[in-house]
Amino acid sequence: MEFIYKAANASGLVETGRLEAASGDQLVTILKNKGLIPLEIKPATGSGLNPFKKRFSRKERLTFTRQLAGLLNAGVGLEKALAIISRLSFSREMNEIISQILRLLHEGHSFTAALEKFPRYFNPLYVSMIKAGEAGGILPKVLNRLIRYLEEELNLRNYVISSLIYPSILGFASLGVLLLYVIVVIPTFEPIFADLGNELPLITRMVMFLGKALQYFWWVFLLLAVGCGLWIWKWTRTEEGGLKFDRLKLTLPLLGNVLTKIAISRMSLSLSMLCGSGVPLLTAFSIAGNVSGNSELNRVLKEVIQEVRQGSTLVASMSNKSIFPALAVEMFGVGEESGNLEEMLQQVAGTYESEVRQSLSVFLAVFEPFLILFMVGVIGILAIAILVPIFNLNSQIDPMG
Repeated sequence: MEFIYKAANASGLVETGRLEAASGDQLVTILKNKGLIPLEIKPATGSGLNPFKKRFSRKERLTFTRQLAGLLNAGVGLEKALAIISRLSFSREMNEIISQILRLLHEGHSFTAALEKFPRYFNPLYVSMIKAGEAGGILPKVLNRLIRYLEEELNLRNYVISSLIYPSILGFASLGVLLLYVIVVIPTFEPIFADLGNELPLITRMVMFLGKALQYFWWVFLLLAVGCGLWIWKWTRTEEGGLKFDRLKLTLPLLGNVLTKIAISRMSLSLSMLCGSGVPLLTAFSIAGNVSGNSELNRVLKEVIQEVRQGSTLVASMSNKSIFPALAVEMFGVGEESGNLEEMLQQVAGTYESEVRQSLSVFLAVFEPFLILFMVGVIGILAIAILVPIFNLNSQIDPMG
């Protein structure tokens, strides 16, 4: 959450500002680490920010970066550019953030320091790129790199989401049809079977029991589903749970290969942009791990960083990690030996983005027919549960009268 603070600096002057922290105690620690003495801390209840919204959308961040780069390339100063952007038609959340960044710049903070106060909105990669741009006096150039990165990331994300829309609709429709059949259709046969007076087959009794359970105790199943969903969500938010969940995702049949390539593509694209902007290699690896979207990959990258610091080469360390595909390791090695790591990382990102599209196409080509066959099989079992008692009745009728 965001806090408003007053603190005294080493000169005895009182500084005021806004800063995000998990708690007031954490903010006190942050301020002391900056050489400030906290005087007053209170929640920023009047900031107008929505506490339930973690960050503005990727598209909004891309639009902000495009507009800022365009204005800076046109020779407009940073503060004036932000003032212009703050008057444009963004969401209330983003307009508030831009206004606060502008206020911090007026108070003497650097652009990097201002962005660091909003970690939920600008991730470490974004801040590190801006820092490199400010330090080298090439902020417009760095912003152009950020635009390409954000565009490629957004395009890949949109492609994955759009590719999964049809299978998701098909899956929910199949589930809806099966529930309708079990809850509505099958119970209509119960009075008929009761009049027969014969013992029903096991499969028919099981389907009837399932239909009654769903019809009268649907709320129990709903509570169980919601409860399990909330427990899984909470578990994946823990460090251990998130690591195990991300590790599991990478080992899933078919889909795990796609998720691995997505993570490698994002990592390579981040590394290429960071290294090309002058960020030290090991720092770039640390940042790329944080924004890779996978805790397991982040953990492995930390091991790689540690081994490189102990004297190992980048390729030797990566080749010992099964999470890295052999092709990516070899391409990293070529880039490291030739001294052209940035370009090679860009090629790795492009290669695996193409493979993501191909692998996702293969996955969908297998998943969609499988889902249809599964639905047909389940409906076939339900139909057999209804037809078997009817066939048994016909066999008991004397054909001679």
